[in-house]
Amino acid sequence: MTVKVVTDSTCDVPLPRLEELGVTVVPLTVHFGPEQYKDHVEMSPEQFFAHLTSSSHHPRTSQPSPGEFAEVYRRLSADGSSIISIHLSSELSGTYQSAVMGAQMVPEADVEVVDSRLASLAFGIAVVRAARLAKEGKAKEEILRVIRRQMASTHVFLSVDTLEYLRRNGRIGKAQYLLGTLLNFKPILTLEDGVVAPYDRVRGRKKVIPRLVQAATERVPAGSEIGLAIAHGAVPDQAAELREAMGRTFRIHECHQGCIGAVIGTHVGPGTLAVCFYAVDEAREGS
Repeated sequence: MTVKVVTDSTCDVPLPRLEELGVTVVPLTVHFGPEQYKDHVEMSPEQFFAHLTSSSHHPRTSQPSPGEFAEVYRRLSADGSSIISIHLSSELSGTYQSAVMGAQMVPEADVEVVDSRLASLAFGIAVVRAARLAKEGKAKEEILRVIRRQMASTHVFLSVDTLEYLRRNGRIGKAQYLLGTLLNFKPILTLEDGVVAPYDRVRGRKKVIPRLVQAATERVPAGSEIGLAIAHGAVPDQAAELREAMGRTFRIHECHQGCIGAVIGTHVGPGTLAVCFYAVDEAREGS
């Protein structure tokens, strides 16, 4: 039976790439006062960060409705296809719950809704893998086993210029206690079971990339073969530097690199730098 892959726009994989892979994207929305834009569809990442600095309104975000998901599931399953729908951590957004409710509205469809417990390209690389496997004709259960193992093996470390965006939007999680204590320090954050959590802090931007790479070696031994994604908040030069530093430390199996979109950008702000990775051996089938 054919398997079709659905995701939401916070996976931050460029739309042309997802279209090429046959992935259907249900976008979230970013609001600047009375204006609203579909993430990645009506507002590109670059447009978002330009708007962020020029608008008098602080952005807010909203998730798709269950009805939007139901419409997609109904259309995609009309030919008898099964659906795997992979989404942003349920700890960070209600998008996963909307997808679950949408699937319940289409009981005749075979839909598996997956809570990635991750964000941005950290689960975007799992969406890409699922789509590739679907194109190869793999069965739904096999695809689910592979991507669940990969997502469970994926680690995320990120640095933000300021915690204010996370605080203002209620996504600061366990890093709450760092507020007011950083002064000239830059926080190093991680995701723990889908929740933002503090990991370390460094003095000054120059120490961020070395510390992110070091943090990676504290999860996966240096020299290991890894799948890698680098996400950034409108700082492509720093992202390229981080990619080079990771390449000197690990063997890169595959690398995805890109700017975070409007929804994730609303919550972390400009200047964000994130490294997302998994050990290929750990994520491999049968490991």
